[in-house]
Amino acid sequence: MKNSPPRYKKLRPGDWVEWLIVALLFAVSSVGVYVLTSSLLSALFVGVLVWLVAIGVVATL
Repeated sequence: MKNSPPRYKKLRPGDWVEWLIVALLFAVSSVGVYVLTSSLLSALFVGVLVWLVAIGVVATL
């Protein structure tokens, strides 16, 4: 077990493709919620939620 690779990886600043995916998901979801509801607070809340989920998904890939 000690020599096995870690299950999750941390995103480093050099992982620009992963950061691009996360940023695009954040932007698209935030803009979509803002257009549908005209509420900046709920758009930011959904955007941050999507950001956290995307970080978790990319870390497991």
